[in-house]
Amino acid sequence: MKKININILVGYAVLLIIAVGTSVVGVYIVRKIQKEQPPQVVIVKPEEKPSQYPDYDAIKGKNPDPKIRTVRITSGCPADGCVNNNPATIEFDGINKKYAVIGKFSRAYLYVEAVVDYQRPLTTWDDFYFKISGLGGHLINDENLLSVPPSDISRLLFDLRSISYFPSIKDKENKSNQQLNINLFNLLQDGITLDVTAAISSDRPGRIMKEVSIYYECFEGSDCSIQEKK
Repeated sequence: MKKININILVGYAVLLIIAVGTSVVGVYIVRKIQKEQPPQVVIVKPEEKPSQYPDYDAIKGKNPDPKIRTVRITSGCPADGCVNNNPATIEFDGINKKYAVIGKFSRAYLYVEAVVDYQRPLTTWDDFYFKISGLGGHLINDENLLSVPPSDISRLLFDLRSISYFPSIKDKENKSNQQLNINLFNLLQDGITLDVTAAISSDRPGRIMKEVSIYYECFEGSDCSIQEKK
């Protein structure tokens, strides 16, 4: 009986030695792998707050201001936007519409979503062309451009009280005749008709206007509107 017990004990001892050895080897291998592999960095994207993009959030954020209305200049475009396959040097097209202005306004924005090469944001070689009742042209993206969230496309947001532009492409090429901080908001007068032109000025094809809109708010007590004239 004693002999059997000794054999059993010896067996247990051997199993224990094997288990401990396997565990030690496993820990060594894991630590070696961890040392050879660079540590993984987890990037936590900070939550965007309304105060980062107050004007954008007021018109298109998760909780837009219900008092703000919109007139979509690209309303007649397909779901993916108005597309032109030619560079502007070959075909400078665009959208031309007329609008009737009714009532009194407290604020207004010009908002643009556009791409070139069918999918790329506008570069410094490109610009957006916007003209309203004789004022405007090739817009200058300077300090007047309001903050918007990052995107794969160009998002341009302007306060209509302060728009800067080159009246013509030659003015832009020569960097002359800049019209700075022009107040287009003053054109929103009750009873007048607005003549609007919108286009992407680029030497590259695949010019797409996904959205061109004027977002506006009525003055207290006024039932204002900007309505397209057929």
